Amino acid sequence: MTLLGVSTAALANRDDFEELLAYRPDVIEFYGYPSAALPRIARFCAAHGIRPALHTPVPYDLDVPLRRFAPTGPDPKEAAAALRLTEATVRCAADLDALHVVVHFPSPYPPYPEPGFEEAGQEFLAATAALARRYRVPVLIENLSAHPLLRTPEQYRRALDAHPDLGLCLDLGHAHLLGADARAPLGFASAFGTRVRSMHVYDTTAERYPRYGHEPAADRQKSDGFLGLAELLPDLLRRTRPAALVMEHGPIAPGAQTAPGTADWLRELIRRHDAGATA
Repeated sequence: MTLLGVSTAALANRDDFEELLAYRPDVIEFYGYPSAALPRIARFCAAHGIRPALHTPVPYDLDVPLRRFAPTGPDPKEAAAALRLTEATVRCAADLDALHVVVHFPSPYPPYPEPGFEEAGQEFLAATAALARRYRVPVLIENLSAHPLLRTPEQYRRALDAHPDLGLCLDLGHAHLLGADARAPLGFASAFGTRVRSMHVYDTTAERYPRYGHEPAADRQKSDGFLGLAELLPDLLRRTRPAALVMEHGPIAPGAQTAPGTADWLRELIRRHDAGATA
């Protein structure tokens, strides 16, 4: 059974967790919260029967805002800082009994020097896989679309082949922005199958990204440059059977019907898939 979740990215006020209840979520994915917020997160989820999930970094206690999460460098100090933040998030997830931890990979920032890139990536992935085993927490690498050396489904598959303890969080928008040459999200489904343990679900087009890049999922037309989620998601669910779909659109007006409408639409797609899988 696939759970339906929502990211705290949907909140205009990051402290107003109650606004997320309009989605009737099974899961809430928390991102960038300090240590002081963790007891409240635990109480809130317990009170509403919601499973927490974490998106690195949590806890986020830096005095200076994090400007770059750069697990593959090329600055070794940035790579070491990214690994420390990842370890802290995995430890926190174990304490919260979180469904999973999501980690962006690789470093998305230019320039993109090739020397040392693969070695740095493998070092980070090996250390992260060891954390997943040590703390018994599912750790999911999230695909990005910026790095020219690691962006396509095949490149991610080769990078993760040696690390079976790591799953994939398939970000549909990031995959969609690769274009037809990478076969968009279906290419990741073919490359990873059931190693896709979660999906970040929102809609976008190249014209809207990044300014309006994370719009609520809906039955928009692929011919207009959107993902065509009504057709795409059932196919993805059949190929991957993820533990969760997590809505990761940006803030919308509090109480707007978009929130329950988006959730209800996705929940029905999940229900149809689950019914077909057990028939």
